[in-house]
Amino acid sequence: MAIKVGTVFNYLQLPNVSKFPFVINKRQDNIFVQKGLFVYTKSNEGFLIGVIEEIILLNEYFTDALTIKAYNNNNNPNILKGLFPSEDFEFAIAIVKCLGLIKFKDNNLKEIEKVQRMTYPASPGKGVYIVEEDILFKFLGFDTDYGLDLGQVKVTNSKAKINMNRLLNKHFAILSISGGGKSYLTSVLIEELLSRNEDYGTPAIILFDVHGEYIYLKDIPELKNKIKIQDISYFQIGIPKLSVYSFKKYQEQISYVQIRELSKYIKKLKRDKNRKNQYTLNDIIGQIENETEGNRSTKQALVGWLSELKRLTLFGSQENPLLNNVVNKQQLTIFNFQKEISIRKKQIIVDYICNRLFELRRTNNIPPFLLIVEEAHQFCPEAAHAKAISKPIIEMIAREGRKFMACLCLISQRPKKLSTTALSQCNSKLVLNIKNPYDLKHLMDSSEAITKEYTSMISSLGVGEMLIMGNAVNYPVFIDVRERNFKSKSEETSLAQFCLNWQSKEL
Repeated sequence: MAIKVGTVFNYLQLPNVSKFPFVINKRQDNIFVQKGLFVYTKSNEGFLIGVIEEIILLNEYFTDALTIKAYNNNNNPNILKGLFPSEDFEFAIAIVKCLGLIKFKDNNLKEIEKVQRMTYPASPGKGVYIVEEDILFKFLGFDTDYGLDLGQVKVTNSKAKINMNRLLNKHFAILSISGGGKSYLTSVLIEELLSRNEDYGTPAIILFDVHGEYIYLKDIPELKNKIKIQDISYFQIGIPKLSVYSFKKYQEQISYVQIRELSKYIKKLKRDKNRKNQYTLNDIIGQIENETEGNRSTKQALVGWLSELKRLTLFGSQENPLLNNVVNKQQLTIFNFQKEISIRKKQIIVDYICNRLFELRRTNNIPPFLLIVEEAHQFCPEAAHAKAISKPIIEMIAREGRKFMACLCLISQRPKKLSTTALSQCNSKLVLNIKNPYDLKHLMDSSEAITKEYTSMISSLGVGEMLIMGNAVNYPVFIDVRERNFKSKSEETSLAQFCLNWQSKEL
């Protein structure tokens, strides 16, 4: 049975097509009407659903300064209340933002036929009712059977079960200030994907863990068989798998003339049957030095550039680990960057992994995957002068990955520093607390769904509260992120306790 909470009325040139006000009923049995509640009223076009975005409390007795002065100066306010029953004249007004118009199938109020935009305002005098949970879920686009449980819808406290296909397939971004709950939300998402029923279908997950925040998952008994940790200290790029133009990408100083010469030396190595297509940077350098023909200055320059690449200790005769072996359905592969401080090395590794994954996916040699990039502004920055090696491939996956079931998740605390091209291709955004006005403006510029009203709400969100919008849901909705099922031991240690336990390492 529908629960009536008020009546539509005229107030400040409302209702109009986008908003309508209603007077809240005074007495509600176990119902507290508050901001964020989803309500509906019947209009000339159908059932108009909206969300309460403001509540105003009015009392005609306290609109005049003389009345308030008399009230304050009276020694016995109870006598004044007897003469002027001000409490009886107090009433609350709710301002509702219209979201959509529902038309039900064959007058069946449980089966939605379609949702459309409003073209006519709500009618004054009509009742306002709370939207029932099953209708609300269908209206918002939740997947109650197979969805990912990320938390509870604010105010209604109903489970927010997000459809996996809608969230992942068109990419998404998780954005928040430092300490706003990005990693916590990502852990919840990983829990949902790894714990999902195998019959529902779940992609492989690859995570670039910049600070080692997710390593604790390997110690969880329920998940350890589904998680692989790859320490990038042992990461190796297979030289035979690189095209000759990759050397220019990793070493920009190499000229195109030098690239043309380098190509000749590499072709000779590939024709050597004794090597079986297994060669290293040392072999290329040796081939250049032993060659009697060719321009001497070009050869010296090539040896210098290749020697500098060699000092990065990233290149070998074969790939390690073999990426087509570590990517499996419903398994998480974590590349741990915790020990690496060189941003250049990190970008080269991310570039190589992304290129290889995208190539393997396009040729259908690995299953569909979700690539999660922590600190995405480091690897795909916005500034034109920040020539991040990994930027082009991340933008390419953002633009074209959907066609090949290569899904992308970008996580950042500085949206302004994140590539607009990549961010704009993330059709869903999970936004936690952001306070920087430049970051909020950048969000507005990269997404039509984020208005000034939403930016003010985003800046006031608490830890664990998020706004989800875009392709994952039909309409923006605020959610309280659920508690993680598995926790890291390190997060239970306070700063004071850590200081007490810390001991200097002997040199």
